[in-house]
Amino acid sequence: MKLIAGAILMCVASAAGAVTLVAGGATLPAVGYTGSATFPSALTPITTMAAGSLFGQYIASTSGVSVSYCPTGSGGGKKILAGNDASNFQVNATCGAANPPNTTGFGPATSVVQADFAGSDAPFSLTEYNNYKTGHSGNLPTQLPSIAGAVGIVFKKSGVNTLTLTEDQICGIFSGQITDWSAISSQSGAINIAFRSDNSGTSFSFLNHLSKVCPSVAAHPATSFKTLQGYGTGAASYFSSYASSFGGSGNAGVIAVVAGTASGAPADGSIGYAEVANGVVGGVKMASVTNTSGTTINPLTGFGPTAVTVSVTFDKAIADNPDPTTGRPILVSLPDTGTCVGLVDPESYANPSSGYPIIAITNLLGNEHGNGSNLAAARGLLGSPYNTNATFRNSVTKIGRATTGYAWLNAGLTQAKVDSCLID
Repeated sequence: MKLIAGAILMCVASAAGAVTLVAGGATLPAVGYTGSATFPSALTPITTMAAGSLFGQYIASTSGVSVSYCPTGSGGGKKILAGNDASNFQVNATCGAANPPNTTGFGPATSVVQADFAGSDAPFSLTEYNNYKTGHSGNLPTQLPSIAGAVGIVFKKSGVNTLTLTEDQICGIFSGQITDWSAISSQSGAINIAFRSDNSGTSFSFLNHLSKVCPSVAAHPATSFKTLQGYGTGAASYFSSYASSFGGSGNAGVIAVVAGTASGAPADGSIGYAEVANGVVGGVKMASVTNTSGTTINPLTGFGPTAVTVSVTFDKAIADNPDPTTGRPILVSLPDTGTCVGLVDPESYANPSSGYPIIAITNLLGNEHGNGSNLAAARGLLGSPYNTNATFRNSVTKIGRATTGYAWLNAGLTQAKVDSCLID
């Protein structure tokens, strides 16, 4: 049956004809999706999907379909998909432009009416959902969880080749209670915090973990983390306690800060957070983490081969603001029912009972209506994370294996579900 389902998927996608799916958004899954972690500083989208990537394998198993993906970050991707900002965040604007107030888009080679899909590691907030409806004359978006990613603690410090951090130490570092390397290693010197300067699902996921774990750690309790897409607002009360800090746009931007290659960044002594796959290609070191159960796990070797089982809830969004006391995200009902907006409750992966503890669940967002001649191709691509055909899965080497930083999801979603969500 799996072989038949895979064959049907290929035939349906082939029927779409020669189309280019224009998209962008999250940088966390970019290596798994496209095979590239390069932020488009040259102001061009990623158009070559590497062998072994999810999109690359989808293209290889179809006929006449190509993909253009601009890694704007989750926040920018959702705004571009919404298409209701007349001055910023338009699909045809330049890919890779600076953060607001400058224009940001997916940078397609030809003019298109709307983006075909977007990636986001943070689920729709209620405002983001309503913004999409405004930009699409009341039509609804789709949101389906796709894969899981490990958020690594990345570092660079002369004389420190390996680093193991407890949750207590992580909370102390990012709350500014630990500011010198001597507290966590044999070396000394001020710790520079590298963080995401753009609205980011990676920040959302990292803050989701910190706001859950840090209030209860013994030596370094921290109660002011807020689960938001902006690290600058989610950790605002701690910035004045850092020895220094430096922001980077996209996961690749944070890696560049830690590596000391970003303009103006410290050459040495930085600690930051980024998707593990970006750290692998960026050449920085990755800390092992001792979870709250006492197990030490290196995310490079201990995350990926085992699929992450999740429960998908529909017709919900994240409230625009987290709980003011705990900083935890709040789920609220959408104004519409029977939608194809599904999410995994951030509470369920904020501090897993076992395994590597800092993870993100990333989503693929699409359009219920207005897909036009790209409908079959969009359906096939958004369904590709659920294609369990052995030939397909074995060919995707950048997801679901050790050192990739990505795991498949057991989410109970199917190609048939995707087809029912993208209607016309």
